[in-house]
Amino acid sequence: MITVVLVGAGNRANVYASVSLEYPEKMKVVGIVDPDPVRRELMRERYNVSLENCFEDVSEFVKREKFADAVINGTMDHLHVPTSIPILKKGYDLLLEKPFAVNEAEMNELVEVARKYGSKVVIGHVLRYTDFYKAIKNHVLNGDIGKIISIETCEHVSYHHMAASYVRGKWCSEKVCFAPMLLAKSCHDVDILLWMMKETEPLYVASFGSDFQFGKERKPEGAGTRCMQDCPYEESCIFSAKSNYLAYPRWGQYVWKCLEANKNLTPEQQEESLKTDNRYGRCVWDFERDGNVDHQAVMFYFKNGATGTFSMVGGCAKPERNIHIVGTLGEIKGTFDDSRYVVRKMSPSTSSIGYTETVYDLNVKGDMIGATGGHGGGDAKLVYDFLDYLNGKDPSVSCATLEDSVISHRAVFKAMQSKYSGEIVKL
Repeated sequence: MITVVLVGAGNRANVYASVSLEYPEKMKVVGIVDPDPVRRELMRERYNVSLENCFEDVSEFVKREKFADAVINGTMDHLHVPTSIPILKKGYDLLLEKPFAVNEAEMNELVEVARKYGSKVVIGHVLRYTDFYKAIKNHVLNGDIGKIISIETCEHVSYHHMAASYVRGKWCSEKVCFAPMLLAKSCHDVDILLWMMKETEPLYVASFGSDFQFGKERKPEGAGTRCMQDCPYEESCIFSAKSNYLAYPRWGQYVWKCLEANKNLTPEQQEESLKTDNRYGRCVWDFERDGNVDHQAVMFYFKNGATGTFSMVGGCAKPERNIHIVGTLGEIKGTFDDSRYVVRKMSPSTSSIGYTETVYDLNVKGDMIGATGGHGGGDAKLVYDFLDYLNGKDPSVSCATLEDSVISHRAVFKAMQSKYSGEIVKL
C-alpha cells in the first residue's frame, strides 16, 4: 500500500485520491495541504486524515519529517513548480497534474531538481491510459499501418465547457492562471499526438489562433451584467447561467465552490448566488480575456518527414476528440467520445475498394464519470500505474514520466511562440 499526501485539495487531486476509497489496500491518503480551510476540512473528513497531518501551505508541510511515500499535486497550473520543488527536495515521489509547468524556464528548473534528488515523477496525462488511445497506440507499435505519414487530431470543446472553464472560470485569462488554453486544456491532446509519433521527434511548429466569440466588444447590444438579474436575452442565450447551471446542472465542481461550506445547499441558495456574487452568474462577454484564444490550430513537421496537426475549437455543440493516422500500409480513424475506431489496411487483391476494414467498438464511453471512470477510465488507471511504478515495476507504455512529458510541454510553448510571432518556430 502506498501512502500519499494531497497538495492542493481541489477537484483533480480528489479524483485521483478517490482510488483509495475503492481500493484501500492499494493507497491511503495520510495528509492534506491546502490554504482553504473549508476545502481542507472537507477532504480531511472524506479521507479520514488526522488533524496533525493537515497543513495550510507546502512550506509548513515540508518542515515535518517525511511521513508518506508520495504526493499528489493538484494545485493550480502556475503553482505546480513552486510547490513541487520543496516536495522533491524532501524526498517524496510525485504524481503531478498537467500542465506541470507554465513556461520553459520553470519546466527546466523542475527537471533539474527531479534529476538531482532522484524522485519518480509522473505527469497526469490521463488520456494515454484510456482503452481507446491505448488500443490505437498498440496498433501503431505493432506496425499495423506501417510508418506514419500524417497524424491529425482535434478537440471540440463544448460551448458550456468553454464558458464554465475558459471564460467564467479559473482559466479565463493568462493573467489569472498563467497558462493559455492550448496549455491548460489541450496539452493532453498534443501529448497524445507526440506519443503516437514517439519513433521520431518534432523539428518545427507553426500555430494560429484567436478569440473569435468572447470579449466586451462582442457583447450583444442591451445585454445585462448578470444572466438572471438584468439580461433580456437570458431565455435565448446559449451561455445562460440559469440554463447551464440550474435547469441542466453542469460543472458543479466549479460553479458551487463558493458555497461548498454549506453541506445542505438548496436550489434557492444556488439561484441567489448566481443572481448576486457568484462569478458564474456574470455575463459571459464581460470577462477579461487577455489575449486568450477560443480556437487554435497547430502543425508539426517531424525529423523523419512526417507531419502532424492538432486543432482545438472551443464553442462546439458536442464535445468530441477525433484522431486520424495515415501510414504507409493503412490508416486508423476514430472518435474518443464514442470509444470507436476503424483500422483500414491496404489490400488491393481483396476487393474492388482496395482495402480491408475492421471496426473496433470498445463499449467504454469517453465521458465516463465517477471515481474510476473520469476521462474514459483514464483517471483511475493512471493512479494504478503510478502505484505500480512506485512499487518497483517498470513504467508502462502509457506512463508519462517527467522527462517524457517535457517533449509535449516544450511543443506547446513553442506553438504559443509561433502564435504570438506569426513565424515557424524550431523546436
